[in-house]
Amino acid sequence: MNKFLNFLFSMQMMGVLIILFAFSIGTATFIENDFGTSAARVLVYDAWWFELMLLLLCINLVVNIFRYKLYKKEKWSVFLFHAAFIIIFIGSAVTRYIGYEGNMHIREGQSTNQITTMSSYINIQARTNSKISQLSEKITVSSVKTTEFSDDLNIDNKNVEVSLKTMIPNAQSTIAQDLNGKPIIEMVAVGSTGMAGMQNLTLAYNEQKDIGTNLLAFGGNPNTNTIVFDYSDSLRIISPFEFSEVSMMGGDPIPMEANKWHVVFPKKLYDLNGTKIVIKNFFPAAIYKYIQGGDKNAPTVLVFDVKSGNEQKEMIVKGSSNYVGVPSNLMINGIDVAVAYGPKTIEIPFSLKLNKFILDRYPGSNSPSSFASEVTLVDNEKGIEQNHRIFMNNILKYEGFRFFQASYDTDEKGTVLSVNHDQWGMRITYFGYFILMLGMAWSLISPATRFKVLGAKSKSMKVIAVTAFLIAGSLFPASAQNEILPIVPLKQSQDFGALLVQDNGGRFEPINTMASEVIRKITKKSKFQGYTAEQVFLSMIVNPQQWQTVAMIKVGNSELAKELGISGKYASFGHFLDQQGQYKLSKKVQDAYSRKPSQRTGYDKEIISVDERVNISYMVFTGEFLKIFPDPNDDMHAWYSPTAELAFSGDDSLFVKKSMLLLGQALNSGDFANADNYIAGIKTYQNRFAQNVIPSPAKQKIEVLYNNTNIFKRLFPYYLLIGFFLVVFLVIQIINPKFSVKWIMRAAILILGIGFILHTTGLAARWYISGHAPWSNGFESMTYVAWACLLSGFIFVKKSDFALAATSILAGLTLFVAHLSWMNPEVTNLVPVLKSYWLTIHVAIITASYGFLALAAILGMINLFLFNLQNKNNIDRIKNTVTDLSRISEMTMTIGLYFLTIGTFLGGIWANESWGRYWGWDPKETWALVSVLVYSFILHMRFIPGLKSVYSFNIASVWGYSSILMTYFGVNYYLAGMHSYAKGDPVPVPTWVYYTVAIVLILSLTAYFNYKKHNTEPEEVEA
Repeated sequence: MNKFLNFLFSMQMMGVLIILFAFSIGTATFIENDFGTSAARVLVYDAWWFELMLLLLCINLVVNIFRYKLYKKEKWSVFLFHAAFIIIFIGSAVTRYIGYEGNMHIREGQSTNQITTMSSYINIQARTNSKISQLSEKITVSSVKTTEFSDDLNIDNKNVEVSLKTMIPNAQSTIAQDLNGKPIIEMVAVGSTGMAGMQNLTLAYNEQKDIGTNLLAFGGNPNTNTIVFDYSDSLRIISPFEFSEVSMMGGDPIPMEANKWHVVFPKKLYDLNGTKIVIKNFFPAAIYKYIQGGDKNAPTVLVFDVKSGNEQKEMIVKGSSNYVGVPSNLMINGIDVAVAYGPKTIEIPFSLKLNKFILDRYPGSNSPSSFASEVTLVDNEKGIEQNHRIFMNNILKYEGFRFFQASYDTDEKGTVLSVNHDQWGMRITYFGYFILMLGMAWSLISPATRFKVLGAKSKSMKVIAVTAFLIAGSLFPASAQNEILPIVPLKQSQDFGALLVQDNGGRFEPINTMASEVIRKITKKSKFQGYTAEQVFLSMIVNPQQWQTVAMIKVGNSELAKELGISGKYASFGHFLDQQGQYKLSKKVQDAYSRKPSQRTGYDKEIISVDERVNISYMVFTGEFLKIFPDPNDDMHAWYSPTAELAFSGDDSLFVKKSMLLLGQALNSGDFANADNYIAGIKTYQNRFAQNVIPSPAKQKIEVLYNNTNIFKRLFPYYLLIGFFLVVFLVIQIINPKFSVKWIMRAAILILGIGFILHTTGLAARWYISGHAPWSNGFESMTYVAWACLLSGFIFVKKSDFALAATSILAGLTLFVAHLSWMNPEVTNLVPVLKSYWLTIHVAIITASYGFLALAAILGMINLFLFNLQNKNNIDRIKNTVTDLSRISEMTMTIGLYFLTIGTFLGGIWANESWGRYWGWDPKETWALVSVLVYSFILHMRFIPGLKSVYSFNIASVWGYSSILMTYFGVNYYLAGMHSYAKGDPVPVPTWVYYTVAIVLILSLTAYFNYKKHNTEPEEVEA
């Protein structure tokens, strides 16, 4: 028993539990993606074994806190953040078992004190003449696992047992023949007054239904005006009025007398007082049966066995997790039993009245900027009546309840508020977050922590590192072609680029910005044949016919290029039209989009990309992009192009419709003075009618400067080259120790320092231009990761020359990736949920962690490479270098893990302050937690026998970064979730990923065998 307990609470068990926890929740995200949220909850998050695993992990942590005496004064900082996880666990348990969430729906002018729960329940009520007994039990049903439920009620000394027998999700009704069933008619009806088109219906024995203006009954005669079906040896009908039978094969109608029985047959049409009926099928003995269908909005059907005394009956209950279920009833043993499935209604001790719902949109766009509910809180018991405004990231708190703006009715006359009641769970969890951050920050400066010990040891050693990086492709643009084009002068294009335009999202931006984005989309270059994007953009507008013959649309697939009849990689707009003016790619585009992204070939993807470029070109030629004229009568501040149909009057109408035409004529005739006047006139018009909504002149100038400098694209070649040459010189130093890199390093630090300042300035400019922190999409966060990478290099350069070299290369590669075609560099408006300072803090910290963890991975790669270089002559030098680099790697990994952990939990605070739930196992937050667990395991490997070696640490630091890549890329592109505002189109795994994995795997294996060969003695590992 003692051995078992020692193992149960050992560090080995801790490691097993951490990896099992990470594997479980990571797997759950794929289950959720394929089978739905309920499946992930049933199989993982709500499973008993999952709760047991978390409990064991918590107990193990408590035991090891005492085993390693973390409560001692010199270890208080480490004790704090380890104890924080226990407090967070307790808080999450309180939330899970005591707190609850719900929704409150209110229409304008109405009040309510009721909320519907987010969780689903089975609600049972048993009633007799004198008593009522009821129970409610929370349940999660899923199609991937049979849900077990059984409970009983006692009433009037009688017992009622209700057991769940079958659950059918997305249920649809069907008819199945059964000897114990009853006759059922399946028919189609059409044509009667009050009927909306054709109706499919069934009529069971002793059942009646209204069909238009007629009443149909089967086996009974409720009144004299009813059309009645009956069955003995054949199916018969009697009608109070004359009707006719028509064969489906044609022929004259056969009249049928009124008030007389007639035999009817399937596949024949009967005209009954204007209602035409065709009997599709007749079942002499059948039952209704539910099967799982494909309609995800269809209800779930639960089949229960109900027992009381000697009686047993079956009950069918329909419900859904999205709305309060309607109870099904039956009488058994003198007891009226009602069972319902779905959310339940809870009454709260006060009410809210919706005075007005307000939806604000971005100017000229349907995209919501914000939405808010103006409500009055009424608490009659306390005599309180208060007015509040609830909007995204601005919540109403009262009596332990928190109300959040969730959604709204499509007619914009009603609101849906999410409601959270978790006062104690939230307070305990937030306290845990606080001491977690305090402990981690303290441990970085406390003199007794491992972080400080590692730093002190690495200062005394001279660090030498070696690597090889292959930088594929040219870093410089190709030379311009010499083709004579109808191009406008640079000055007029720059003046025109300084005008404002409204994009499709409602954002006001200089035409310079739009021109840069459009030309980059069409040509895949920032310039075209040496001309600026503004020149090309304006020339396409004023000379559309000539530019439609210019080969400027990038075609990257040779097969498609051959089909279009072009010899190079660029096609003109005219190449895509046949002799009749029809679009050549129409059918191919339709076929490509009809395939799933994972099944699309390279040809399909190129078709989709080229189609986008052709459509953008068309919109430039037709002027649809040119929304430069504000409508003074539009309260939404929409801007329009010259070709739009607007109700302008007088001189304004003439100016809007003619100014661009006259500008084009002036430019084409060389009358540049008049061209300048027309451009100035447009600017005056914009300032006159849109002064209150356009950006300030300073912001406009900074945005143009930001676009023209293209700072991030200019920086990455320098980052890559400097990092690469630093590595080369460090290699030379290893071969020849007398070779000094002192002045080379100083020059590199100076140049990279200037680049870092420019990089920081670029991020600040983007922040100022967009009005929000520059990490809201893939491009922005990648540029920020590159900045964080370089920052970590400057932090650790004193400990290792290679730290700066590695981070310089990493920053360059990151910026290079940011400028790939699938990253979007556009400056866009934010969706309402992203307008939160908690988001700014959360993303800044968690994204910065990626840079530090990437540095640890790069250092791990270097060490694996060094293991491969080990021989009898250099074993001591290599070993010392690897040891020191491993120390630095562990330090940077520690910082990265702290940032990642703090950022993850700050994301919980953001979620809680935005929509009232700090953790919900969304794929993004789940994989962030997986990454935290992975790096926690790596940093604790030194306590686990068999995993203490330097090799184990370095290989784990390399492969551990795959969890970050999954968190950053995989979730956004392959899994669904609430973080869809950052989600790209799902794409198949790129081929280069497989090659990368294969190369790293080969490097890992060869390093292992060489490490074992030259490290035969037991290795001493620092505690």
